[in-house]
Amino acid sequence: MISFFVAMLSSMLIVMGSLYAYRNMIQSRIGDVDFEDVKDSIDMLDDPYDLYEEERANEVADIKQMIKEEKARQKSNIIENTTKNASAMVSVYRLIPYAFLILGFIALNNSHALLILPYLVGLAVGIPLGYLIGKKMFI
Repeated sequence: MISFFVAMLSSMLIVMGSLYAYRNMIQSRIGDVDFEDVKDSIDMLDDPYDLYEEERANEVADIKQMIKEEKARQKSNIIENTTKNASAMVSVYRLIPYAFLILGFIALNNSHALLILPYLVGLAVGIPLGYLIGKKMFI
């Protein structure tokens, strides 16, 4: 039973720490951006009744092309993107649960209390539980 609980707790903490670290990284990048989906004031003055919707359809096609070009550009900047995201990858919120996982495994093995099957089941159960708890707390 102890193998199950150590594995479950450590995998839950890893998932929750990852969600928290990535949430913090995203919030620091977006800052105070307002994401309202409304027409700007110029569009309201030019087309208050949406009479020119077919022109907007062309704009959507242009936006799709622009997204494809941006994705191609992002693929070429893999190293730059990796360094930008490194703060979330090596966050203390992830490193401490990984240390708990490793030290818990070593402690269980040294005390001859490690049972592999309950340990693996605990790892598998902890991941969805950690996600659900993290989703409630952080998302």
